[in-house]
Amino acid sequence: MDKLPIYIVAGGQSKRFGSDKARVLLGGVPMICRVADALKPVAQSVTAVASTADVYKDLGLLTIGDLCPGRGPLGGLDTALADRVARHGEGWLLLAGCDLAEPDVGLARTLLGHIRPGAGVVAFKGARWEPLFALYHSSIHPAVCRQLESGGGAMWRLIEQADRVEVSLPEGVTGIAQVNTPGDLGDIAASGD
Repeated sequence: MDKLPIYIVAGGQSKRFGSDKARVLLGGVPMICRVADALKPVAQSVTAVASTADVYKDLGLLTIGDLCPGRGPLGGLDTALADRVARHGEGWLLLAGCDLAEPDVGLARTLLGHIRPGAGVVAFKGARWEPLFALYHSSIHPAVCRQLESGGGAMWRLIEQADRVEVSLPEGVTGIAQVNTPGDLGDIAASGD
């Protein structure tokens, strides 16, 4: 498999950032567009998952609304899996955060190379799991629904309970960096100079 549906979760409230970080410019480009553009080589389609549909339509991104707003990334995954099955049938999707500091298609290809039959999740693990840049199979949708119904929102817990493939981070990479605060954004912008 070399292409699959990509879903970018952007339904959070950006409390630590203070504004919609998906729209914040980095290198003159909205962060959510940087993620979409970087991953296009492996994308069958790119869809943003936000609190409401069409909120990023002005950026040229198909945007669907969360089925259960306010449930965090797990709610976004629930929405993505339902949409994946409705539009593309059963299979894999790549879930990515809208706030990836350095979206890298090479990392996506690494994950794709680790898919194995029967697995429900393919994810990087360093010091911790990297759930917001991981592959999820539609077969885990019932487990996502059960976890949401029980009130649990921890993505790492879903991964731990799934039939998963653990992928080591490439040498020199300590984690999939995200932009959570204006300070993070400043650090990344400065490192790009």
